[in-house]
Amino acid sequence: MFDFDYAFQPIVGTTSLRTHGLEALLRPASGAVPGDLLDRAWSNGLLGNTEAALIDAAIAKFARLDLGAGTRLFCNLDNRIFGSDAALEAIAAAPRRHGIEPSAFCLELSERLAPQSADVMEASVARLIGGNLRIAIDDFGTGFSGLHMLMRVHPHYVKIDRFFITDLARDPRKQVVVANLVRLAHSLGFMIIAEGVETEADFRTARDIGCDLAQGYLIARPTVALADLRPAYDSVATPAMSGHGLDSLAEPVPSVPAHAPIADVMAAFSAAPRARLIPVVDADNLPLGAVYEADVKPFLYNQFGHALLANKGVVGAAAKLMKRCPISDVSAPVDAIVDNFVVAGGTDGLILTRDGRYAGFLSNGALLRLVAERDVALARDQNPLTHLPGNGSISRHIEQTLSIGQISSTLVLFDFDGFKAFNDTYGFLNGDRALRMFADQLRLAARRDGAFVAHIGGDDFFMSLPLDGETAEASVRRLVDKFAQDVASLYEPAHRAAGGISALDRAGVRRFFPLLRASAALLVLPADRTRLAEDEIVARLAEGKNRAKASRDGIAVNSFMPVRDARALQAGLRLAV
Repeated sequence: MFDFDYAFQPIVGTTSLRTHGLEALLRPASGAVPGDLLDRAWSNGLLGNTEAALIDAAIAKFARLDLGAGTRLFCNLDNRIFGSDAALEAIAAAPRRHGIEPSAFCLELSERLAPQSADVMEASVARLIGGNLRIAIDDFGTGFSGLHMLMRVHPHYVKIDRFFITDLARDPRKQVVVANLVRLAHSLGFMIIAEGVETEADFRTARDIGCDLAQGYLIARPTVALADLRPAYDSVATPAMSGHGLDSLAEPVPSVPAHAPIADVMAAFSAAPRARLIPVVDADNLPLGAVYEADVKPFLYNQFGHALLANKGVVGAAAKLMKRCPISDVSAPVDAIVDNFVVAGGTDGLILTRDGRYAGFLSNGALLRLVAERDVALARDQNPLTHLPGNGSISRHIEQTLSIGQISSTLVLFDFDGFKAFNDTYGFLNGDRALRMFADQLRLAARRDGAFVAHIGGDDFFMSLPLDGETAEASVRRLVDKFAQDVASLYEPAHRAAGGISALDRAGVRRFFPLLRASAALLVLPADRTRLAEDEIVARLAEGKNRAKASRDGIAVNSFMPVRDARALQAGLRLAV
């Protein structure tokens, strides 16, 4: 007889640190590997019965646990089981046998094994979801189908493989991948779980990028002892801020449960006459999707419509009419919320959540106001020559960067060398051409590296790169080298051949000025930067700018040290000399 137990590992909300769910992990007493067990069962034609028995045991143990309403059980499901209808029916019925609501049970589909038939898998998953079970895609990003599987099964969760989460705080490329996946997930209406979180830096980075949930050794190791599990894991990190004013724009549109009849859906529309959709939630107030106004209108004009509306026995209509809807957490940045709305391609609004639960609704009008306010603010702050953001945007960006922390970040201050001499010799029109030329190079860098770029004024520019110092320096060197090549075309051939021009300096003394170049002062921000102030950042960049202009290659790189400490160190060095 196979002797085994189940260990449970918590999955927590990244903003609240409350336990959202538990993953059941098989722990054979004999030391056998669970994968080998399932492979043998598959070879002997017993996979369906074996999976059903194992999952039933996991649910039975979970039923003895009390962590409060809303805690879910996550169980792995072998993809080879699809096609075994009897086993799937037994698995779908297991929660109720143990007094658990089906909505509290989530099946994880691994990408590591291909199903026998993608079409059969898709149909089977649709039946499981129709039975009110939840579906997660496990190991996302490492398996056989990637986005293809994501689009076929319409999951409630996607678990990003630990490969992308390990060293997330130090790897800008992983940050870009995870951030884009979060954006896609929220626009399609499902949640992201970061797997394999082992350091606080990676946890904070995953949270700042927008991952809804996290799981890993940092939070808790798997345990077979139910007494070890807790409703919340506040020791992991400081809970995130609860929001930034979006509550004032949210409309209190009433939600309906998935089992609600048509009459309740119509009553919700009557209570919110301006709403184009009604959110559908489960028993724990987690949004599942929405019923759109356009989909219920046929009931009003159908000859049997009024009879259906009056029939309270017609239940489950909300779930049948429901479609996925874009979601965003109330603590998400405004730009991220707008992006979710735009990526989803909808015009009917967006569901707001707090710790995964329904918190309100942003109508298309509210979202358009957000977009308009953002665009007006950007236009007012925009430099009229280069059309890049100006000083107000820079201050807001620095404030946001300091508040987030953990994500690799390097700030850069650019300044042209010899720009006055060039303007005096070639005129302001060519000076403006040089400024626009550099602005175009900045825009290319922004698209390539996901950078924020801005024009301070005159020949001073700003860039913020979500990169570590070494990677950022390489990117900046490419940018200034390309600008040096391009700006040379604005000089006469004789000046290009001479390598510069003779002109008066600011003191009225004639001297030789090399061809224009953009000096760059880089400031690499530390992981723990929440106590830094903007004036310290600006002072350090200004110091770096002077060193960059005096250097041979025009580039100076600083790791951050508060100005007062830097001056003390410099004073100490002078005394030592």
